[in-house]
Amino acid sequence: MNKKFSIHETVSEYIPKLLEKNISLEKNDEYDSDIQKLGTLNEIFLSQKAKETIFGHIDWNKDTANNSVEQGGLLIGHSYEDKKKKRIIGYAKNAIPALTAKGSMAYLKFDHHTWKLMMDNLDAMNDDSEKNEELQVIGWYHTHPGRLSVFMSGTDLHTQRTMFSKDWQFAIVLNPQKQIWRAFSGLDAKECNGYILKS
Repeated sequence: MNKKFSIHETVSEYIPKLLEKNISLEKNDEYDSDIQKLGTLNEIFLSQKAKETIFGHIDWNKDTANNSVEQGGLLIGHSYEDKKKKRIIGYAKNAIPALTAKGSMAYLKFDHHTWKLMMDNLDAMNDDSEKNEELQVIGWYHTHPGRLSVFMSGTDLHTQRTMFSKDWQFAIVLNPQKQIWRAFSGLDAKECNGYILKS
């Protein structure tokens, strides 16, 4: 009698690190998200490296053929749970542009090939980092070009709920021509404060 079996490799689900002490992060007020400071507790911080990667990808403060359509990518780093204040803090150490994504004035599509390239890029980043500092996908970013404002559209909300639904995952929407951006968190993409660090 032949018996069939299969081997399954299981990977434990990512759980945000516990925030053991207040994160001391020096904010760069020039690039804070384009909102009045919200009463929401969740926050996301972008490192200078993440900012440079994103701004370079979307041609921030320029009007080019490339950024006349939606562009986007992944936010890479860690999230922290502050149990005392019941909030999540995201820290994007870097970003991975979706260079092969298909964009128009109104939508952005990440196909299987685009996802594979981004995941290969993440694997390469983690191969270069210390094992206990393995980077995670903590969210995504995308643009609303031209005259559009920065908000989560119905399509954006579907993407958030389908691909980035954890309470520790974030979305950032940017308009490179207007030089404005906003941050959102969790399943329902609630607007939250976003900051770019000085160093």
